[in-house]
Amino acid sequence: MLYYAKIIILFLVIGGSTSLYALEKEKRYDTESAMIVYVINGGGTLTEETNLTITGKGKLRFKDWGKVELFEEAVEEVTSGALNNIEHTQICKKLKHEKKLDVDFENKKILERQLPSGKQNSITEGFVQKGQEEILGYKCDMWEREDTRQCLYKGIPLLVEHSTLGLYYQKKAVRITFDINSSLNQCTIPSYPVQKFALFKTNMKTKNKKLPKTFSKRLIEISKALHKKLQESHILEKDITSKEKRIWIEKLGKNIFHKQKKLLPQFLFGMKKTRVCLQQASNWIDANSCLEDIEQIKAQLVKNKHNNIESWKGEEKQKILDTFDTNISLLESKMKCIRSAKNITDLSSCMK
Repeated sequence: MLYYAKIIILFLVIGGSTSLYALEKEKRYDTESAMIVYVINGGGTLTEETNLTITGKGKLRFKDWGKVELFEEAVEEVTSGALNNIEHTQICKKLKHEKKLDVDFENKKILERQLPSGKQNSITEGFVQKGQEEILGYKCDMWEREDTRQCLYKGIPLLVEHSTLGLYYQKKAVRITFDINSSLNQCTIPSYPVQKFALFKTNMKTKNKKLPKTFSKRLIEISKALHKKLQESHILEKDITSKEKRIWIEKLGKNIFHKQKKLLPQFLFGMKKTRVCLQQASNWIDANSCLEDIEQIKAQLVKNKHNNIESWKGEEKQKILDTFDTNISLLESKMKCIRSAKNITDLSSCMK
C-alpha cells in the first residue's frame, strides 16, 4: 500500500512540476506587469557629403507576464548635408495571447496575424552573455552578438544597440514602472478596421522588393547580411575595403535614394510653378497662397518651419523672386546628374 502511495505522490509531483514548467515557459518577462519608456538616438556618416541623425522615443507596456503587450515607437530620421531628407516613422504593435496586431497608420488599418504555436525563439538566442551593466539603478545582463548588444532585466530590454559601417542605433530605458495600475495598463490600439492573415507567411518577392522604412530595421538586416558574408570570407568588418563599405552603405541608404530621386524633380517643378504664381500675386495674401504646394514638398526634405510672406512690395518682393530664380537655376543645373545617379553616393555627389 505504501508502495502505491509513493507512486501516486511521484506522479503528482511530476505532473505538478510539468504544469509549473509550462507556466514558466509562457512567461515572456519575470515580472507580472511594467511600463518602460525609451529614448532613441543614432546616426552617422552615410556618404562623404551626407550625415544621418536619428531621434525618437518608445514605450513598452505589458501585463499578465507578457501575455498582453503593447509597444509604441515614434522615430525621426534626418539626413543633412548634400542630401536633405526627413522621415517620420510611427510603430504600434500589440501582442495578445496568440495574436499579433500591427497598426498601419498610413492606410489606417490593423494587420492581425495568428502567432505560430510551439516553441518561440528566445530573445537571447544566438547571443553570448558579457557581464552586467547598471541602468536606472537595475543591474541588467548584457548579451552580445556580432554588432548587437542588449541589456536585459527580468527579461525586459533596458538597452538595445546596433552598430555597423560607422552607423549606430540605440534605444535606452529612461523610466521604468513595475506593477502598473489599471489606468496605465490600458493596452489599447487605434480603432481601425482589422485585416486578418493566416500564420506568418512571407511573400519573398515583396520582401526583396522593398526594404523596411525604419533605420533600425534596415541596419539590422544589412548588418546580418554583411556579417554573414564576412564570416564566410573569414575577415573582420574593419578590414573591408572602402569600395566594399560604400556598396553596403548604398544598400542601407536605398530608401532615401529612391525618395530623393522622385522628390527632387517634383521640387524643381514646384519651384517653377510657384515662381510664376508669385510673379502674378498682387498682395501678401496671394503670395502666401502660392507657397502652399512647394511647402508640402519641402516638408519632406528639411525641418525648416513654414515660411510666411509678410510684405509683398518693393525690395522685399524682388528679394524673394530673386531667391527663387537662384534656387531654380542651381537645382536645374544638377538635374542631369540627378537623373543619371545610380545610388546614394552618386546622388550625394550631385548635390554637394
